[in-house]
Amino acid sequence: MILFLFSLCLVYWFKLEIAQFPTKINQQLYQDYASMISPNLPNLSLAEFLAQSQLQAKSSYLINLFFILLPLITFWQHHLSLPIIFILFILSYLSLLDYFYYLTDVQYVAIVFILSLWQLLFYDNVFLYERLFSLFITTLFFLLFHLISQFILKREGLGIGDMLLFIAISPLFSLEKMIELLLFACVFGLLFALGYFLWTKRKIARLPFVPFISLSTLIGIVGKI
Repeated sequence: MILFLFSLCLVYWFKLEIAQFPTKINQQLYQDYASMISPNLPNLSLAEFLAQSQLQAKSSYLINLFFILLPLITFWQHHLSLPIIFILFILSYLSLLDYFYYLTDVQYVAIVFILSLWQLLFYDNVFLYERLFSLFITTLFFLLFHLISQFILKREGLGIGDMLLFIAISPLFSLEKMIELLLFACVFGLLFALGYFLWTKRKIARLPFVPFISLSTLIGIVGKI
């Protein structure tokens, strides 16, 4: 019951975070902008900068999914540990955030990583070496992937936030399972893009990938129950 009530509090917190996220990012960008502009040049005020920014707060009925997703997760509390439940809470938030703004909140990704280590150290009955090896190889893979994408292919194949999220959840799974999760996420993304094309007759301009990472992670967690 306490966890259920806590999930309802998180619903309002995450709704507030999604609404305020563009303002936080724009304020950070404005500070960088103001520090680079020469004192001799006309400078935009913060209000003018916020008004001209393409990153604006969005509202949708999808935000109300929080009222379903988070309390629903608490019904699994007899099968899931506390760190896993909190990870699923945060993945729900990050999925909607990526859907709205094509961005990821790195602070919450860091929390997911800490929760994953908490789960590994105090709840999972596995060889520590196996999961640390998964973390190491996953980190190495995405580091090389990023370097190849940036300096050889000259394009971004996967967002940094997406790669960091994969790394954050890697302590939860073996290396073989992480490969499966990556493949599942890619397949889900391709199916969504294909469905979008068949429905609208247009190619999707940008694909939010965090929802598919979250879905594959959920499948991986359910498979362990």
